[in-house]
Amino acid sequence: MLTLIFGLAVIISGPEPKEAKNPSSPILGEWALEDVIFMGKVMPSPKRPTTMIFKADGTSVSVEVGGANPQKSTYKLDTKKTPAQIDITYSAGKKVAGIYKIEGKSLTICISDGDRPAKFASDDKVMMLSYKRVEK
Repeated sequence: MLTLIFGLAVIISGPEPKEAKNPSSPILGEWALEDVIFMGKVMPSPKRPTTMIFKADGTSVSVEVGGANPQKSTYKLDTKKTPAQIDITYSAGKKVAGIYKIEGKSLTICISDGDRPAKFASDDKVMMLSYKRVEK
């Protein structure tokens, strides 16, 4: 009987289920690409809708162009830095360092495959992407 009680105590006090790393992070959800600025120039709008979806697991992100074949990637945030930092590793292994900010329903990301951008502006090495939150 003592063994049964001890066994139940272990089961009841076992580890809790894993939860999302950032369950309430404001970056989670779907974002629609609005503008791309590269080398200081506004690029033409994408011909097909492009979205970036940050998953609740806190590490997965997918980019969908025209709703077909999402490109799966991973991301890591550091919200303790100013500006907040994001690192994205694409499925092919390419990694980009960036900064991001969320203002209301707008997400701005500046990325570079070289040094991490220090400000929200585009130059010859930094691409600035502007997104709007997709409301469902």
